[in-house]
Amino acid sequence: MRNAEITKKIPLELLCIRLLEERDMYGYEMVQEIKKRSDGLLELNITTLYLALRRLEEHEYVSTYYADAQGARERSRIYYHLEENAKEYREKLADEYKLVVTGVQNFFDYEG
Repeated sequence: MRNAEITKKIPLELLCIRLLEERDMYGYEMVQEIKKRSDGLLELNITTLYLALRRLEEHEYVSTYYADAQGARERSRIYYHLEENAKEYREKLADEYKLVVTGVQNFFDYEG
């Protein structure tokens, strides 16, 4: 299965929240972290990530702020910040994802 096909099946909002629990990040940084932590199995298109972040922002689970470049070789960036009310939503998404994973595993383990 190609990475793009795998990516369509992941709970992207859950991954975004998980990363932002650690620290504020900008979009490209998040794409790189997801790729690194998945050993390259989850390779996201930046546009796909921004759509997930926009949904989170619309529901006020994340906010954004602009940070000016600090050095000559750096760029100004928009950072994403996780809001306090996202914790309950993360737990809901994680529970739903665990149910799906268990259901798929049960399906493959079925010997009926």
